[in-house]
Amino acid sequence: MSVVVKAEHLSCQSGRRYLIHDINWEIEKGDHWIVFGMNGCGKTTLLSIIAGFKGETAGKLEVFGEAYNEKNIFSHRKRIGWVSSSFFDKYLSWESAMDIVLSGVSGTLSLSKDITNDDVKRAKLLLKKLRLGNKMAQPFALMSKGERQCVLIARALISNPEILILDEPGTGLDIYAREYVLQAIADLAETTDMTIIYVTHYVEEILPMFDKTILMKDGYIVDQGKTGEMFDNDSISRLLGYPVVAAQDAMGNVRVKLEVESTFRDLYDTMNKEEEA
Repeated sequence: MSVVVKAEHLSCQSGRRYLIHDINWEIEKGDHWIVFGMNGCGKTTLLSIIAGFKGETAGKLEVFGEAYNEKNIFSHRKRIGWVSSSFFDKYLSWESAMDIVLSGVSGTLSLSKDITNDDVKRAKLLLKKLRLGNKMAQPFALMSKGERQCVLIARALISNPEILILDEPGTGLDIYAREYVLQAIADLAETTDMTIIYVTHYVEEILPMFDKTILMKDGYIVDQGKTGEMFDNDSISRLLGYPVVAAQDAMGNVRVKLEVESTFRDLYDTMNKEEEA
């Protein structure tokens, strides 16, 4: 199988702080990866660089066999579906749902002049499938979190991408919408050779098809390999810094159990005693 993404000693620095550091990762066509780690560990930064929306400050990245440059960046973006509310919420506000979805055709953040009638039909179909048929003209800023997420999912899929990068796509979705999206992703994995990279904090979203995992912490990839080997007690306990029971069952479903004790009751009692005194 051909390599579609290759990162070698990839880093991104902001001031004195490394957002990601010394990333080595190779993704082959048709791979299905989970990216797992705590908030702030660099997941979104890494994937936004791979998607062509952020630049690295050191190291080397090849996508579809070549580094990003002024000539290929937009053509490569069209081949990559990129869903990330934490990224796009910074750049989108009063654009309509329809215009945002259609921007995925050109790989930009704005509407291209080259949009065809077929593109519009496809955008309408995707929005209807995601239960936004009556909100195609609504501004992004006036939508709920779940609705914005669905708009970004439609944007990612409109160009029939070769690589689909999903940065916590279930966040903000109601129970029906999340199950619909998960089933759609499973269908894409089963019926196409699309490469899928999926970020989540929720282990119930780690479908059996995701057979490879990278674990990230403090900007580094601390481990990578088969999902069943990554989600074991030792690996996840080291990642979280807390004792965890983790395993993958015979059906390929991941299970993680934490026993967390809250100290809020003691704090609340102390605050009440201080007020009484």
